[in-house]
Parts: sequence; C-alpha cells; structure tokens
Amino acid sequence: MIAVSEEKPVDYQLTARIATEAFASPEVSFSAERIRWLYERGFGKGAMVLAARHNGEKVGQIAILIQDLRLDGEPQSAIQIVDLFILRRYRSLALIRSLYKEVERFCADRNIRFIIALPNKNSERLNERFLKLSPLVRLPIRAGFSWWRSRRPKLEFSGLLKSLTEDAAIGLLSNFGTPAAENGLRWDGEALFNRLNDPTRDYAIHASAELLLISSPRKTRGISYTLLSGFFAHPHAALTDGDVRQLVRAACRFWKAPLFVYVGFNSQLPEPPGFRLSARIRPPMLVQLRDIGDQKHNARFDRFQLVDCDFG
Repeated sequence: MIAVSEEKPVDYQLTARIATEAFASPEVSFSAERIRWLYERGFGKGAMVLAARHNGEKVGQIAILIQDLRLDGEPQSAIQIVDLFILRRYRSLALIRSLYKEVERFCADRNIRFIIALPNKNSERLNERFLKLSPLVRLPIRAGFSWWRSRRPKLEFSGLLKSLTEDAAIGLLSNFGTPAAENGLRWDGEALFNRLNDPTRDYAIHASAELLLISSPRKTRGISYTLLSGFFAHPHAALTDGDVRQLVRAACRFWKAPLFVYVGFNSQLPEPPGFRLSARIRPPMLVQLRDIGDQKHNARFDRFQLVDCDFG
C-alpha cells in the first residue's frame, strides 16, 4: 500500500537519488545540495515535501514552495509546486491524485489562495485535471547576440555575486527590490541573495543607477550562452532601450558568450532584449495558476522571469 504524508525532516540524499532514477535521463541528475538549498532557502519562506511511501519506503513526492506574491498592491498567500516525480514501477493515476489531494489539503489548512506551476508536457494535463490549474501566461523565449566593445561600460557594479560579502550583496540588491504595487512575486535584497545562492550555479549581477540584470552562464547541446535570469528596476525609473542593451552587453562580456537568452517578461522594460523565437523552434514556457478563492480569477502579472522559478 502507498501512503502520502509530509516528509520531515527531508532526506536530501535519498530524494536526489530517487529523482534522478525517476527521470531516467542521462541529461538529468539531481543534486542533494541543490535540493536542500531550494527547499530551505531558495525562495525565502521554505517548503514542504509530500512523500509517497510504499511499505515505508519513499517512492515519489511533490514539493511545495511557499512564496510571497503581490497582486494589486495586496499581499497574497501562494505556493509553487515543483519536483513531482514517482519511480516508474509505482506510477498510477491514483497515486498522482493522492499527491494532489494533499496539496489541496495543505492549501486549505493554511489559507493559501494561489497555486502556481510551470509544468512540463507530462504534468500540464495532470495539473489541469487533478489540481484544476489553468493557463495564466506563456513565457516568450527570446534570444540574440551582443558584442562588447573594448571600453567597459560605466556601471555601479558588474561581477560575480560571490565576489561580494553577504552584506554588500544584500545592500546592492536591496536597491532594486520589487515595489509593492507591482503584480508578481515579491523580492527584496535578502530574498534575492538567497535565491541566487544556488550551490550548482554561478550568477553575476550587473547594475546601473536604475536597472539591475542577473545573468548566468549556461550550455545546451554544446552551445554556450548567457542566460538573462531577470531584470529589476528602480520604481519609476525612466528606462530606455539603451539601458537594457548596456547591461546585456556587460553580461555577455563578463561570461565571454555573445549569444544570450531571455525567458519571461517585465513590464518595466521599454523593450525586452533579443528577438522572439518561433514556437516551432522553442515553444513558450507555460505558467499555470489556480485562484482557490475565485475560480474566475482575473489575476495578471507585471513580471515573471526565470528568477521567479527554479529554472533560472
């Protein structure tokens, strides 16, 4: 018999091993250190793991990240569901239904209003069927090339996050905290610092007086590129296309990778960088949402970037 219950404390080594086995792909390997960071610090408010156990042995799970959301200037209780996996021999619709029912129970017990998910193709319909999630937005994927000049741009800072002390990093990031009136996940300096301390990734920050860009080096199918994880602007900043290009150029120069990729949107940018990729080349990423308090929700986000989920 398989039972679903909260895993406390989480066995991160076991979770990484089971997740890697469940995905069964040579390109997918889970890190116990990264899972610990994601569940304990990555989004600032912690997480809960609902584990499926067969005769006491863990065979799958779903994780709930507790998030700080703002809509129309008001704080909202929200979660983002991640890391749903089940070992192949134990997979069934009944077990998936049980995991989702426990997610709903968690939301009911804690008065959670919003559920957010970024599903893959396998979980998209499952989320719709069992958790009643509906499409919120499809994140456009944009790409381009930025060639740097010999002269470095004059910026407040451009370098590795890890090159700064914790106090200095939080101080710099705090200048670009999201305003309360902006619809989306709320970020302040400390929350952004924790989000960027993924032990398996390197991040750089590039800051002018009015705009901040977070970047990271990535490689897909042997092609190196600069990932633009997220932009953050001062409230009421009068940004221009030149401001955006300056930081993109600094990021590509820093990582020595002129190809860049940006996924998502930010209403504070005058124009997102790069050109939008055709869906035939790379389909947009789906963000799903359920408003438990209102089945006919009119929620809209002003910003959703890769830094707002665990992909960036």
